[in-house]
Order: sequence, then structure tokens, then C-alpha cells
Amino acid sequence: MRKTMTLQSDYSKSSFFNDGKQLFCNPPHLQMEFTQFGNFLMKYNNRQNPTNLFLQEPIIKIVDEKGERFINIYNVCVKKTLNSKTQQLGLRISKNGQFIELYGEIIELWKSIKKFAIQTDFSLKYKLGQKIGEGYSSSVYKAYKIINGQKVAVKIIDKSLISRNNNTEKQYLINELAVLRKINHNNLLKLHETFECDENIYIVTDLLEGGNLKNSIFRFRYSEQETIILMQTLFKSLNYLHERNIFHNDIKFDNILLRDSQDLTSACIINFGKSEIIEQNLFSSYNLNIYEQTPLIQFIRKKDILALCIVIYSIFQKRLYQEKLILDELLMKNYESVADIELMNSNPTLQQFFEILLSQKGANQLDSLKCSDILNFEVFNLNIQRRSSKIQGIPYNIINNFRRSSKFSPRNSQKEQQISNNLQKSLKLPTILDSSDSKILQKSSYSPQTENYISHRLLSGEKRDSQKPRYSFLKKCLSPNI
Repeated sequence: MRKTMTLQSDYSKSSFFNDGKQLFCNPPHLQMEFTQFGNFLMKYNNRQNPTNLFLQEPIIKIVDEKGERFINIYNVCVKKTLNSKTQQLGLRISKNGQFIELYGEIIELWKSIKKFAIQTDFSLKYKLGQKIGEGYSSSVYKAYKIINGQKVAVKIIDKSLISRNNNTEKQYLINELAVLRKINHNNLLKLHETFECDENIYIVTDLLEGGNLKNSIFRFRYSEQETIILMQTLFKSLNYLHERNIFHNDIKFDNILLRDSQDLTSACIINFGKSEIIEQNLFSSYNLNIYEQTPLIQFIRKKDILALCIVIYSIFQKRLYQEKLILDELLMKNYESVADIELMNSNPTLQQFFEILLSQKGANQLDSLKCSDILNFEVFNLNIQRRSSKIQGIPYNIINNFRRSSKFSPRNSQKEQQISNNLQKSLKLPTILDSSDSKILQKSSYSPQTENYISHRLLSGEKRDSQKPRYSFLKKCLSPNI
């Protein structure tokens, strides 16, 4: 079992995430709108001063009698502390050996900064369950929050393996945390908290219990319309990332999971280790300025779009392709690997979608195409119809509340009788089996209108023939033919 012991009381110097910078940073270059969190008592260098605290992720602004000071809370070490004099609960924020303590109403503040911070008390908050995944330097476990039993996923990274791998795995970890801290979308993996101990790093995220999209696609039969809804869901997620200048760079079947195995709209994109964040107002990681970034952005945006199209194409073709190989060929405008698009038996709008994105016909416009443009394609103009009742023709807006609203309205029993009579006149009801050997299927489901019909049959049947026992009518009315 992996060790979960905590580090020393002030571990910010020895933390894996220590970048050597001071706790207080320079004011941000860009103008930021801060949200006030109220008054706090700040303890710093053994002195306590009242302060006003403001937050704009990921910067804290502290205003006191000495002026304004700023803290970048990205990867700061945070733990709860207790004021020895007032016994008031507070937060200790530390970085590279320097720290401040804040006392006051810290609950909302803690909720806002915890996804940026590094904690140590993982074993006090979570209990590990079964292993559900494994990589080179990490393992993924199902875990439970001790205080309320909430199920989460915990990625446990071995710090020694990261440090021995020429910083590649370390950069993947830093990238993943950077992206997870910037996003908040139902169809993207959500970060809860990050912990650290002597040997491991713990990243707590949502638990996606639906499993891999690939397994669900080949296990269940989905209609063309349902699959188009999946396409729309994934392109909306990708559009959310691209609008924030976040580019995934590794979209494939293995990096798309489902919250619910039978709900394609619950698809979530995961694994942001190879992602690229390009800040247009700063220098990018490629050391290009804003004027040189446009071709780069176009290229990596096109790479994400094509990778997602390959996944979607595989779903419709019910075949698994070598995703990386096809992606490289498409980026070089070689369309031979997907030459069978014209032979697809699909509706015209879907055919047009694949021709624009995966064939020579759309090669010229693909460089400037964005996810927002793709979402305006005709294929996504869906007219989703509500599922019809098993008794066709029954309207969904039948009022089930029979409270008497006026003295001129019929009484409850009369009103209910009128609705049943009207339904019987307007519908040709199915034949009821009179065989006593008919069996009730346990997995059959009935609409509310069917239940009303059954109640009516029971009442009218007993009035016609009081000699027949009630259970015989139940057998008739619950026949699988209804």
C-alpha cells in the first residue's frame, strides 16, 4: 500500500512544486477586477494586522495600512491553523519557506483557492478503493471522501519516477494541473484538490464511472441521431478549450470517458498532460510573440479538430483506426486513408460534414475553420422529438391533478371518468388477453396513461361482474401486449 504520511509543518521549501520564487509577487501587468472577500486578521513576521482581502484567480490582493501586496496562489502550500491566543481557525499560505496566516471567515476563501493549492492531509480526507487505471509513473484509484462518502478518482504520481524521466513526465503533470485549474465544464474532467507527501502526489478529480467511450460504442447500439448529439457534445467541449487558448494535442478514444455508460451526452475529455496553453498577451512556450502565433494556433487547432473527427468517423464506421497515423496523413493533406467517405450510407448533412473535414473538398477552408464554425453546420440542426408513449396518440399534457378548482367543475371521480371515456373513444386500445397463463414481464414499463387505463378497467370490470376476483383483472390489464 502506498504511504500517505504528511510532510513537516512548513513543507513549502521541499515541495515538488517549489519554483524558488518569493511568497509576495509583483502587481499583475494586466488590469484585473478583484472580488472582495472581507476583513481578515493577517499574521506575518510575528505581527498581526487587520487587512482587506480581494481575489481574482489566481491572484490574492491584500490591502492593509502598508499598502497593497499580491500573492500568486498557483501551487502555494496551504494548511489549516489555529490562533494560539483567540483559538480562531485560519489558513496558513506558504511558499519557498515564507508564510502568512489569515484568520476570519475562511470557508468561502478556502473553496476558491483550494484547487490552486497543495495540501498534505490526504489520508485524513480520503480512503482509497480499487485501482482503475495505471500509467508509467502514476496509478488511478477509486476513492471515497471520509466525511460524506463521495466517490472520486485519485491519480497517484510517484515523485521519484517523475524526477528520473528527464522532466518529460514532470512537464506533463504541470501541464495537466495548469489546464484543470483553468477549466470548469460539464464535459471536461473536473479537478477537486491536490495533495503531496514525501513520495507521492495525489490529484483528486471527478470519478467517471461510465468507462471508455470506445467500449460503450461497441457495446450498445446507438442511433445516428444519438451519435450526432455525441458529436455536438464533444465539439462544444473542444470549442470551450479553444476559446481559452487551450489546445489538447492528444485527442483519441482513450482520452474520452463517460460519466454514464448509456448517456453519450456525458462524454468527458481527459488527460491534458500534452496540452498547450498559449497566452496571446505574453510569450508562449514556443517563444513566439503575438505576431508569430497565428500560424501556430491555426495548426494546433486544426490538429485537435481532425483528431476528434477521426474518433467520430470511427464511431460511424464501427471500426478502430490507427488514430495517430491517420492524423499525420491528414495534416499532410493525404486523404487516401479515409477515401471511403463517399461510400458511407448516411444522411446528406452528415455526409457533407465528413467531406468538409476529412476529404479534399474541404482542404482549403480547414486551416481557418474553428469549432464554433463547425457547430453551425447543418448536421447539428437537430429536431429532437420526445419519446412517444406505448399507447400511441395519448397527449403528454394530460392533467393528473384532479383538485376541484370551481364549484362548476365536475367532482374528482366524474372528471377522472370523463378523461378515461374520452381516451377510449379517441384511441383504439389493444386487445387484452383473457388467457390465465399470461405472465407479467418484470422489465416491462408502463406510462402514466396506461396506469390510469388499468385502474379504470379494474373499477368498471368489478362493477359489471362482482363475482370475478380482482387478481384476474390485474392479469388481464398487465398483459405484455399493452
